[in-house]
Amino acid sequence: MQLRRWDQETVKYHTKDEVERLFDQINDPRDLLLFDLIYRHGLRRKEAALLTLDDFREERIWIWRVKHGKSCGYRLHERTLLLYERYLAVRPDDGTRYLFRSRRRSSRPLSGGEINRLFHKYASAAGLPRDRAHVHSLRHSIAVHLAEIGWTPADVQYWLGHRDIKSTMVYFRITDKRAELLHEAMRQSDGIARTGH
Repeated sequence: MQLRRWDQETVKYHTKDEVERLFDQINDPRDLLLFDLIYRHGLRRKEAALLTLDDFREERIWIWRVKHGKSCGYRLHERTLLLYERYLAVRPDDGTRYLFRSRRRSSRPLSGGEINRLFHKYASAAGLPRDRAHVHSLRHSIAVHLAEIGWTPADVQYWLGHRDIKSTMVYFRITDKRAELLHEAMRQSDGIARTGH
């Protein structure tokens, strides 16, 4: 897939294989859940850090979006549910409501700096390109991956909590895969008129 120059400058994302390589490096139950949620739900660092145990209910998660995003509840993926249960089994029960608590000061959430440090550690071990070795690239990655499997701009806008669809459309300018899927669906559809004999 060829990226246009202006998109290369604005959207840094990882391929599916790169994301899987990153997760292959993570063994810690807390970090697996942390980065699964960041990737799968397109979380910003602060959104991940501020998650509480109360934000999880009946196989759903409530995400408090920052930067004027639209906060919303989302259904959790089966993999995320499994990681959540594994993490709760080893998470110290010290009364702290933050899901990802600081190990130094247990009453505080994990800091954005610590999330960055952890991501850099795993990204380096996975051999990810240095120009994309930042946590926010996982948010970009899920947006591009959802666009590539056929989600509409409105679907991705909802999933990322964007208020303005213009923020979402950048992800649809950088991939030809969705256009190829749509073309194939059109080619095979009985709903398109035949124009020849």
